[in-house]
Amino acid sequence: MPIDLEVGGVYLPPIAQALLLALPIFLLLDWTLRRLGVLGFVWHEALFEGALYACVCATLILLMGA
Repeated sequence: MPIDLEVGGVYLPPIAQALLLALPIFLLLDWTLRRLGVLGFVWHEALFEGALYACVCATLILLMGA
């Protein structure tokens, strides 16, 4: 079971930890997809990026629960 993390006297619940950890993973994926030209085939780029971030967050939350 994930535990709360204390950072500078502020407690971060597991969901906040997943959201913060997902950000660099998302940025790396986004950079990679841009370099490969995959985002050129996407209809709505901002919508795709939001969905990608949500998928990364959901994956991390599932992995943290295991």
